[in-house]
Amino acid sequence: MDFVVPKLSATMETATVLKWLKKPGERVKLGEALVEIETDKAAIEVEAPADATLATIIAPEGTKVPIGGMLATLDAAGGAASSPPAAAKPPKSVPAAPVVAVPVAAAPASAPAPIPTAAAARGVSLPPRIMASPLARRLAREGGIEIAALTGSGPHGRVRKRDVLARVGGQGGAVRARPAEIVPPATLSGSEAFSSMRARIAETVSTSRRTIPSFTLDRWVETTALREARKNLSAQIERETGVKVTVTDLLLQALADTLHGQPGMLERLIEAGGQMRREGGGSIDVGLVVALDDGMMIPVLRDLGDKSLGEIARARRDAVARVRAGRLIAADAAPAAISLSNLGTGGADRFEAIINPGQSSILAVGREHERVIARGGWPTVAPGFHLTLSVDHRLIDGVRGAAFIGALADRIEFGPWTAA
Repeated sequence: MDFVVPKLSATMETATVLKWLKKPGERVKLGEALVEIETDKAAIEVEAPADATLATIIAPEGTKVPIGGMLATLDAAGGAASSPPAAAKPPKSVPAAPVVAVPVAAAPASAPAPIPTAAAARGVSLPPRIMASPLARRLAREGGIEIAALTGSGPHGRVRKRDVLARVGGQGGAVRARPAEIVPPATLSGSEAFSSMRARIAETVSTSRRTIPSFTLDRWVETTALREARKNLSAQIERETGVKVTVTDLLLQALADTLHGQPGMLERLIEAGGQMRREGGGSIDVGLVVALDDGMMIPVLRDLGDKSLGEIARARRDAVARVRAGRLIAADAAPAAISLSNLGTGGADRFEAIINPGQSSILAVGREHERVIARGGWPTVAPGFHLTLSVDHRLIDGVRGAAFIGALADRIEFGPWTAA
């Protein structure tokens, strides 16, 4: 059975093998993580398509493989795996070229050593996985620093650029920069090249602005009922699930309920063969913008229409944890029509978010603040925030967009808010 690179996102064109999680000859179950690859989004674990034995690794760690390219062969019959034939060679690497990518965090490192080749193909045991950004790995390699010896300052002990530069400075060394790679500030005079994540963000937002004719709709929404719901439901849900409910969780529930009644907002535009067509969503999936040190990542939360508030909170917590650990799964890269970007207590009252290529809308939520409103003919002060919806005009017209944001505002202001 051929085990090939799946297409995990609308913008994905190639993938780089980061780490094999099984060795040739080992059994793997259906749905069990088999290999970790780096896409234009992040590091993603690809699951086995069947109960099988890993027979031959075709693409060793470090190999760049196009969509549909061979990663390995599987023996679904469960027989003994054969050793990789001498003639077996990794697929030819595709040329390095700019790839339009959804802005996300860079993938974590798989090992401190340079990319293994034949040893990985033979299934030789690898060192423990070191949590580090690709930029930190490159800088450490160029500075002659063993990255495993560094103490990371990032989430879950992840080694970041600052940790490598601190060690380089302490040793009195310098990092040699290569073309198109970031150069430590100490070797520059007033400028610094983009990191790989920032370069991807630049490409993505440029492509979005250039190719997606969007417009925005804005609505200030009172949050008194939302505040009460969080206060009343948080303790119960935390007891049952161990997860603390956030405003984002309530917004996700409100979004899911509103999308159920507005299925047209789940459509995505597909371009193939010079033709445009619309594709409806089979389930209520929502992307969640998660901020990181030098960018952001957008994991997709699946089937929110079938989840309770506690299940939504747990799904959000787990997705954010995977993002900050740099360990996504294939479901995080699933297609989605809409994303949510919530600034929380950030300083902006309102902002306009940019639609990610492959999606049709994004909802931006500004900071909660008080304002004077009219109630029963009398002025009063109430808390609330701005909902700013950006939509792709090729799919969504003003009437549909206004109906959606109006229904969402009513859902937030009037509920019903329940734990179910």
